[in-house]
Amino acid sequence: MATSLPRHPRRRALGALVSLVLAALFVGGTAGAANAADGYRYWNYFHVKNGSFAFATTGPSGFVPKDGGTEAYRYGTSTAKQGLTPRADLDKLGFGTVCADTKAQSGKKRVAVLIDYGTKADSAGAKVPAPRAACASVPANANGQQVLAAVAEVRSSKGMDCALDGYPASGCGDPVKDATVPATEQPVAFQLPASAGASAGDAADTKPAASQDSGNNTPLLVGGAVVLVLLAGGAFALSRRTKRA
Repeated sequence: MATSLPRHPRRRALGALVSLVLAALFVGGTAGAANAADGYRYWNYFHVKNGSFAFATTGPSGFVPKDGGTEAYRYGTSTAKQGLTPRADLDKLGFGTVCADTKAQSGKKRVAVLIDYGTKADSAGAKVPAPRAACASVPANANGQQVLAAVAEVRSSKGMDCALDGYPASGCGDPVKDATVPATEQPVAFQLPASAGASAGDAADTKPAASQDSGNNTPLLVGGAVVLVLLAGGAFALSRRTKRA
């Protein structure tokens, strides 16, 4: 036989749920144009799975990409656990396009790498390099860090990748107080390897990408909406049980 909560604890539980709902409403209500929160400015690391970006759960050295895989990096300020995704159109920047002219070799694998240097907002006044794609041809057992090192100059500190191709010139995973991350952003063009760009034709724009001062907080907004619905439902149900009691 189930036992009911004493009246006062039940009221406290209801109050906690209501507080969480209000907090979620506040976040959702302020995230339409931009969402301010504490975050970090760093190189966000992703794998590409089933045509979508998946935020990496380990550093590059802790992951071994498969032959034909795609790795991706995005520099910028992130306030969400899902990270800040590269502004790449994966319909145009798949492995087949990026590694089109890199021949397969015995004992080696090919991995496409997308590098998005981010926007002017995170540049500290420096010139932002154009996003680019590269094809790494590395030993079959190479991990993600070795794949990245094959196509970019990497500055690391204490196991963290601080800069790619000298960008940024200083800093490493710096905290950002009250960071503002725009809710949406559009894909931008990535520079392709010269031969791949020539063979891909209209499949991808090979012109340097202009910096776009926008961010991506879509995963956070979607997750926040789901949490909001669940919390609101729970608060309503507990309120009805309290009134009956």
